[in-house]
Amino acid sequence: MNILHLLSQNHLTGAEVYAVTLAHQQIEQQHQVYQLSNGFYFPSRAIKLKLEIETRSKITFIKNVLWLRNFIRKQNIHVVHTHSRASAKLAYWALLFSNTAQVSTVHGVQHSSFSKKLHNQYGEFIIAICENVKNHLVKDFSYSERRMKIIPNPLDATEFHYLQNNKPASGAKRIAIIGRTTGPKKQRTEQVLNELKSLPFDITLVGGALTDLDITPDLRSKIKEVHSVGLNSEFYSGFDLIVGSGRVCIEALMTGVPVIAFGEAKYIGLITENNFHAALKSNFGDIHPDSKEPRIDSEKFRTDVQSAAGNPEVLAKLAFNEFSLKKISQNILRIYESAYFLKNYSSWIPTLMYHKIPDAQIQSQHKIFVTKKMFEKHLQFFKKRGFQTLTFSELQKFRTGRKSFKEFPKKPLILTFDDGYRDNLENASPLLKKYGFRAQLFLLSDSDINKNAWDANASEPAHEIVSGAERLKWKDSAFEIGSHGFSHQKITEFDSQSALIELSESKKALEREFDRPVNVFAFTYGITAQDSAELAQTAGYDYAVNTDSGGLLMEEDPYSIYRVNIFPDENRLSLFKKTSKWYRKYYYFKRNK
Repeated sequence: MNILHLLSQNHLTGAEVYAVTLAHQQIEQQHQVYQLSNGFYFPSRAIKLKLEIETRSKITFIKNVLWLRNFIRKQNIHVVHTHSRASAKLAYWALLFSNTAQVSTVHGVQHSSFSKKLHNQYGEFIIAICENVKNHLVKDFSYSERRMKIIPNPLDATEFHYLQNNKPASGAKRIAIIGRTTGPKKQRTEQVLNELKSLPFDITLVGGALTDLDITPDLRSKIKEVHSVGLNSEFYSGFDLIVGSGRVCIEALMTGVPVIAFGEAKYIGLITENNFHAALKSNFGDIHPDSKEPRIDSEKFRTDVQSAAGNPEVLAKLAFNEFSLKKISQNILRIYESAYFLKNYSSWIPTLMYHKIPDAQIQSQHKIFVTKKMFEKHLQFFKKRGFQTLTFSELQKFRTGRKSFKEFPKKPLILTFDDGYRDNLENASPLLKKYGFRAQLFLLSDSDINKNAWDANASEPAHEIVSGAERLKWKDSAFEIGSHGFSHQKITEFDSQSALIELSESKKALEREFDRPVNVFAFTYGITAQDSAELAQTAGYDYAVNTDSGGLLMEEDPYSIYRVNIFPDENRLSLFKKTSKWYRKYYYFKRNK
């Protein structure tokens, strides 16, 4: 993809470090990456262009909008990632009526304004760095939760990693207070220093200036200043305790150094295994919409300082899992792709779920069949209404910009089939070919399964599933292969490690068997959960489908795609309803899922 990072800063900020960190990872993945900003204060390998992003002049702003719009068109930019209020506003106006998507990362509480409440200027998706940011945007601006993703700032494991022997050899306990000494962090730092003045510790102030602080001369004389330093694990390892917030806490925890989280909004205290995930919600004390200023808990602080301990290795693993650059950059790239797709096609794509296509009516309490004769009528109906079918591999090409949306069907339709019944091969496939349609087939990766034993009982006989070497016939059929797991088990009954194995290994097994990529997973019984959806992404799928729940639009929740059940008694009216663009919205708000 062609990606533009848009910033507005006149000094080094966390947003610039965040943008550059992402940009470098994207460049490594062979994306073309540009960076536009008022100024550049952190080394970047992106193509850099200076532009007055933040300006009070309306004339300059309009000129910038026109310049940026022309630049985006000439460079064929797919996604603009904005990192501040000023850059989001500029991008919003530059991208009106264009095919380029906008994604914005919101790092903190936003000032209230009429324009923000009137319209969302942050683009197709908002990346909130913590849960409190998301809750604030929903509560105060009524932004849609469906278009918000909570993704923290990523950290590069080559710079921040666990150091087992990270304690100074001897001497007094060394404490570093890291962060600005202006704004709310000035109050925070003053409170911490006043609590430390009677304690026998060596104190280092990092990233701020003593001259900014209202403290006594005797206390000032005890403090060492470090104005400019490259923060990395080697630096953090020189201390017994770090006091900070946000990114600082994670960097120290990944190194294995104890941390007291105290940010612009809240005092959390010593980070332990028990409060780690709670601390994530406020970005380690930096963000709390109901807090006006930071207030230290003196008694708790003294206890935390004296007892700074815990299991540093476990905390380092927790931090790495949450803030891994590789994991986060993959998640953000997936959001770019979803945003680009939604900017170019913002309607629901009917996704229908079929199972058996028998020659005649069969005994079935589940009613998950359509006779061959009736199925042909369905295809005739779709053809007459001008539908064109898509498979998930075709969707992926449009989503990633490898295929132009000029070729996207005016009336797209996705037909899916579960399990791999023989009648799908012998009845459905020839009819699909006859009418020029393709469909997605979700196969079990255990090639020895030859019947649907999970549905069979005294009142319903089992039905034949294509098995063994004969499965290779699917390669010449009208079907594209997707995974349905190994043996039709409920993935929500697995622990997370077993679920990931089920997802990833079934994918690999099918790819070996059919010698082609498998990019979509179907949850058995249509049952899934948020953690299962996340695991499907981790396992390398581009999509995952279920039944009866999911996003309002496919790319709002691409690992929990809603499918429409198709039953034996469907008629033209019911098919019209189930393939109409309004049907998903009707079902979504009727069932609240």
